[in-house]
Amino acid sequence: MRTSTYEIFLPLIGTDGKPIEGRALLLNGLYGAVDVVTQEEREIISAREFDKLPLPVFERLSLRGHITRKTEEEEIADMRLLSRIHRAIPAWNGARLVIMPTYDCNFRCPYCVEQHRLKNGEAWLSSAMEGETIDAVFAAVDHYKARGGAFASCVLYGGEPFLEKNREVVRRIVEKCSARGITIQASTNGYELEAFLDCIDEYPFDHLQITVDGVAEQNDRRRLHRDGLPTYDRILKNVELALQRGVAVSLRVNVGRENLHGIGALVDDLRARGFIEKESVRAGEEKRLKEKDVGAKTKRGWFTYYFKAAYDDTHPENTVSEQAIIDELMKIGFTVEEACRRERQYIQFAERLSRLFRKESLPQFSPVYCDAETGLVVVDPFGKVYSCFDAVAKVANSVGYVDRDLGRFLWNFNRAKWRVRTTDNMEACHACPYAFICRGGCAFRANYEHGSYFREHCGEIREIVAFVASHMAGKEWEKNHDEEMTLSLAGPLSQLTAAERETIMMTKSPREILRTLQTSGLFACEEEKGV
Repeated sequence: MRTSTYEIFLPLIGTDGKPIEGRALLLNGLYGAVDVVTQEEREIISAREFDKLPLPVFERLSLRGHITRKTEEEEIADMRLLSRIHRAIPAWNGARLVIMPTYDCNFRCPYCVEQHRLKNGEAWLSSAMEGETIDAVFAAVDHYKARGGAFASCVLYGGEPFLEKNREVVRRIVEKCSARGITIQASTNGYELEAFLDCIDEYPFDHLQITVDGVAEQNDRRRLHRDGLPTYDRILKNVELALQRGVAVSLRVNVGRENLHGIGALVDDLRARGFIEKESVRAGEEKRLKEKDVGAKTKRGWFTYYFKAAYDDTHPENTVSEQAIIDELMKIGFTVEEACRRERQYIQFAERLSRLFRKESLPQFSPVYCDAETGLVVVDPFGKVYSCFDAVAKVANSVGYVDRDLGRFLWNFNRAKWRVRTTDNMEACHACPYAFICRGGCAFRANYEHGSYFREHCGEIREIVAFVASHMAGKEWEKNHDEEMTLSLAGPLSQLTAAERETIMMTKSPREILRTLQTSGLFACEEEKGV
């Protein structure tokens, strides 16, 4: 027997912020098992003196994958098998359409990851997507659907998609989305949003991401208008106008050293302007409406805000850690749970863990970090296609283009490379306990660190897991003292025969994989779609 290669040992922290005396937490990053043991049992496991464990504890931890008879190679084979299952089932891998009306932007944010586009000249920068290109994009969308694919939503991106001078370009795009039943989202700075309110009223917009970086002058220094104009008040006015039209708004706050300590002032201002109170009222109203009709929505759009550490690679001394944001949120009075809900990197793991604690489905085993690996289609103003938001305008990284004559997406070899950017294909991830938690990390950051989009990026995943799991599990433990806090993939995997495992790894038929899985219980993981 041995301790699993994918085992993570953590303290169990109570709601008072202190370690729970005599208890420890085991988290298995491969099988998703989260268990509470005594501190003595944790030390026995670390020392691999398994014969000293009480028999019931030994059996429980064996069945759930914390301790195992498998070799490291056999556990890695389990990781590869789960990765193969996830990649092979189309229902778990949906594509998303992103259209860039222009590369132009009315802001000049000093930390912008797209600053390289400024080197291409004003004529190139200010060009907008032509009508023929728009028609070709949607002909390609129709062809994609005819071949069994689908785009449920379209994100408008840039540059800045909502520039008043490009109103007719945007209208043409959203008309074509609406005609195909495609919902519309946008990532915008919100400054000229009022020029598009008629579009928002008329077409199926359901979500906007809008960014501010602090109150008043602090925001205006970071979200810098190219003409030096103030931006903060106008942005928040437009946020309110969008919410009044039933559109959901996520307010993103990019945090660096300059505005880290301005988080509290921003939260206070959002509260003073009524955003937080109105969202509380709206949420309560929607809850009451859904008691009669589960599909009911309020007239006012859903509002949230969150914080994300912004990388400033030109001035790395300005970059802060994600944990620094958590610390600042707690310093101004947020609870651990509230802070995790407002920090972009922490909330992703916290939400997944919360679902696992409900034991409604098996742990997720996705080997892909984001949409870039599952079929994101980002079409730039000139018809070039990219798989990653942050790779746009870097032509060598394009994955194809939209052919105007054929009305089709024509792909190159780069697209195939993105589709296999998965943890099972990254050697550094094979035996990493965080393989199915960080899932290889951000490709853009990997390229910055290693010069390749197809390497791993670990980021702060160890710190995030340690903080979130220790606190969330401690809170759950104090409520119910449940030692088996989640379901585990170890049991269902053990039901697969050698022949079934070979079938899963070798077949090219998703249907055959699904049939094989139905007897194991792993098929229940379909509920985890989109996690």
